[in-house]
Amino acid sequence: MGIGADEDAVDERFRQFARAYWGEREDLEPLRDLTATMYAANAEILVEGGAVYNALGIFPIGGSADGSEPPERISRATLTVSVRDVDNPDPHLTAAGIAEVLDKAAEGGGTDEVQPITLPAGPAVLRIAGSRAVWELPEGEQERFFVRIEVWLPFPDGDRLLLLCLSTADVQDLYHYQAVLADITDTVAFGEAEAPASADATGPASPFSSY
Repeated sequence: MGIGADEDAVDERFRQFARAYWGEREDLEPLRDLTATMYAANAEILVEGGAVYNALGIFPIGGSADGSEPPERISRATLTVSVRDVDNPDPHLTAAGIAEVLDKAAEGGGTDEVQPITLPAGPAVLRIAGSRAVWELPEGEQERFFVRIEVWLPFPDGDRLLLLCLSTADVQDLYHYQAVLADITDTVAFGEAEAPASADATGPASPFSSY
């Protein structure tokens, strides 16, 4: 959902999400309230960092397409889209500079994978990074691994870039989410005149279609 433009509309979307996620059972109302409040607070932090869009995706993995076989498991990922200021004299030079900086950062012992790519909207940089989180619990340490897929896309003009970041703790689904983000980035267009027409003119415009 788009964030930062209309706080009341965003809050209502979070409430709708919480109802869809937890269902309508009356005894789950505290969980629905907590979920909506947490996501709203997180959205405020994201807006301060330049985010313009945030989404949580819930994907069934396995099973049959017709629903006769239930999914083997559920996979989750978050997508954040932000606009950042950057010196951008030329998109190709900017993308090359971003790739070099990210690549040097990975040389410091990280496991990041950095690769220049070309999208319909212009030159960009792909980074795949892993991280590990550890919680100290009464029963001992609990660890979780995360993977983050980033696409850094300079604007064709102006000192800005578009950063798309998809992250998940379901690291076994990395290839699935790479394909998801690839499909999304292929829809990005800069400028209203270049935005692809929606197949459903009555539906909401894609937040990725035009910047």
